[in-house]
Amino acid sequence: MDITDAEEILLGMLEDDPKCVPVLNNLGHMNGRYLSEFEKAVEYYDMVLEIEPDNAWARDERRRYRRYLTYD
Repeated sequence: MDITDAEEILLGMLEDDPKCVPVLNNLGHMNGRYLSEFEKAVEYYDMVLEIEPDNAWARDERRRYRRYLTYD
């Protein structure tokens, strides 16, 4: 499993369609679970929820990763 290649492919797909919910969800999942980039994960899930406010999966995942962030 090569995360770098996967990220590059997903980011390329996002350039083609910046509102592609499956791509945004996968980027959020990858950043949160595999890269421990919790802030980026939350940002991707925020984008999903702007497009689909009723997306329960994105809302739950965003909540999960927000717990790891510290706000000043």
